Amino acid sequence: MEDVSFLLLGALENILGKGQKTTRGNYHFHCPFCSHRKMKLEIQLVTNAKGENCWQCWVCGEKGRTIRSLLRHLNVSREEAEQVLQYVQKGEEVEYSRTLIRLPDEFKPLWSADPRSFEAMRVRNYLFNRGLVENDFIRYNISYCTSGKYKDRVIIPSYSENNTLNYFIARSLRDDAYLKYMNPDVSKDSIIFGENLINWNKPVILCEGVFDALAIRRNCIPLLGKIISSALMRKLIESDVEDIYVCLDQDARKAAVKNCEVLMNMGKKVYFVVPPEKDPSESGFEQMTRTLQQAEELTFEDLVKYKLT
Repeated sequence: MEDVSFLLLGALENILGKGQKTTRGNYHFHCPFCSHRKMKLEIQLVTNAKGENCWQCWVCGEKGRTIRSLLRHLNVSREEAEQVLQYVQKGEEVEYSRTLIRLPDEFKPLWSADPRSFEAMRVRNYLFNRGLVENDFIRYNISYCTSGKYKDRVIIPSYSENNTLNYFIARSLRDDAYLKYMNPDVSKDSIIFGENLINWNKPVILCEGVFDALAIRRNCIPLLGKIISSALMRKLIESDVEDIYVCLDQDARKAAVKNCEVLMNMGKKVYFVVPPEKDPSESGFEQMTRTLQQAEELTFEDLVKYKLT
């Protein structure tokens, strides 16, 4: 057991840097997700009875139950992951695979659709009502399906910085649908939605949903939720971006403040933005542009005030 843990420690240190022993076979490392100055990422190197090696950062809250999940959060290559996983004690799965994303076979680009098509007109009207314009159909490669699993849904793909499809959302045209969204079975933690459209040398805006990002338009990344993914956090750390605007829905104030705190601890200039309406998609492009232009840099005094209220 001692030899296995020692070899695993060495393999992890090649990725995370020097570790520090704590108790019960646990080690502390500097967290790559929040880059806190102290060693706050704790990893259990000795596999427990359930076959788990739990890990957690005590600052940003990132956590998981296996070394495999940690490597996946870090976007470690398959080959490098296998070098680490070979030293994990028996009990943990060592499978390490990525899901291949494909758009539905019935996928029809909206920009090239027959203007006389009833289905295409329904999708166009839905998107026009949500504030989109014709150019958006081309910019985001928005599509629809006339049959199959994704019938009566608008499909908005996501592409990586290398223009590789990594995700898509399929939103029902009906607000009363049982499932408003039907998305691929892929971890959202490992992707940055619409990364191919982001300029990392300019201020970045973070919002919740894809339609919020479409309303803001400029250099905006949807979190697909309220928490910054591991992939996005790592990119924010590594990139040259200095100014980050956090603009979550009005009912997500607590999560927004937490995200602001993490980003400020990384040394970023953070702007806490509350949309005029319920969310950016309801506020629309013009209102959101004015709101973002009026936003002021968040100070630690402001942060403490927001946390208390």
